[in-house]
Amino acid sequence: MSTEEQIKLLIETQKLDGRIYTLRKELANQPILIKNLEDEFRQKETTLKTAEEDLKALAVKRREQEGELAAQEEGIKKLQIQLYQLKTNKEYQAMEKEIGGHKADASVLEEGIIKILEEIDAYTKKAAGQKEILQQERQKDAEKKSKIDTRTKEIEGSLQVLNSERAEVAQRIEREFLEKYERILKSKDGVAMVPAQGDACGGCNINLPPQIINEIKLRHELVFCGSCARILYITESD
Repeated sequence: MSTEEQIKLLIETQKLDGRIYTLRKELANQPILIKNLEDEFRQKETTLKTAEEDLKALAVKRREQEGELAAQEEGIKKLQIQLYQLKTNKEYQAMEKEIGGHKADASVLEEGIIKILEEIDAYTKKAAGQKEILQQERQKDAEKKSKIDTRTKEIEGSLQVLNSERAEVAQRIEREFLEKYERILKSKDGVAMVPAQGDACGGCNINLPPQIINEIKLRHELVFCGSCARILYITESD
């Protein structure tokens, strides 16, 4: 088989390898897409968990302040009973002042409890909203994962076909040519052969000397770009 025929087979192999490398990259990216979905979902779960923990903390604070308020009110009742048992005006005034202080403290606690109830209401709505969003996101993620799984199977199927086609073409290429091609293929991320575009390399865009262009056209041997080391070819239409 002539060198020209070998070059044609290499060009055909490169077309297949280009598609294979592209699909392999996409296939390698599929688990990353799923991981990104899961990470985003976990962040939303954390937001909901934080809202629920804040709600629990407010409920505890409410119970504590309600307990303090009950204790204050009980203390006020006891003092009021004692108030009518006092004999002197001075004692009466001192007790009234003490009761007034307890009532002021109770008022502050009542205001605090009202504020906590308002916060609880706000956080309850927030948590409910987060739960709804989470449920929607769970459904969306399931749909996205299903699409990713479907695409993964499509890629695997395409790769199986392409690898089979590539093997058929590769077995017709002489070992010397194939080894040179595959060595460049690995080092150049799946692009070992590029067309000369005008007077420039289609891989690195460096201008090619006229002598190199002529050698490419002759197809008597493999011609390499002096800059990027890829194998050069010219399409039959050029």
